[in-house]
Amino acid sequence: MALSSKKTLWLSILNYTVTSNHVHLLVLDERGKDVIPQSIKLVAGRTGQEYNLSKSRKGAFWEDRYHATAVESEQHLLECLVYIDLNMVRTDVVSHPSEWPFGGYNEIQKPRRKNVLIAHQKLARLTGFESYDAFRKVHME
Repeated sequence: MALSSKKTLWLSILNYTVTSNHVHLLVLDERGKDVIPQSIKLVAGRTGQEYNLSKSRKGAFWEDRYHATAVESEQHLLECLVYIDLNMVRTDVVSHPSEWPFGGYNEIQKPRRKNVLIAHQKLARLTGFESYDAFRKVHME
């Protein structure tokens, strides 16, 4: 996925969940060290501008800066995937991640043909699975 401003920034989305007050985003930096913070700054700036414009308001939109965690191993990556998938289950909004329409769980289980967000093959490779189908079966559990 490319986000453009004055230069192109490259990220691959591995998982996500969007809630009413925050976003969990698991991404792979494909180009180098400042890609993630620059991309988040771009997204946050554009989101804030659009929101303020739609509400005829001014001022800060985002309360806090983002928190980034480096994934250190295949096991840590799997734990991050599960953490993101279970976000709305932990808050008792849904009983299973498949019930939350604003997350990556359903796309991981049934990859889209259009408007694809998740980098499926990279996700399988990074988690150490031979195929995406093998990864998807373990992810479902």
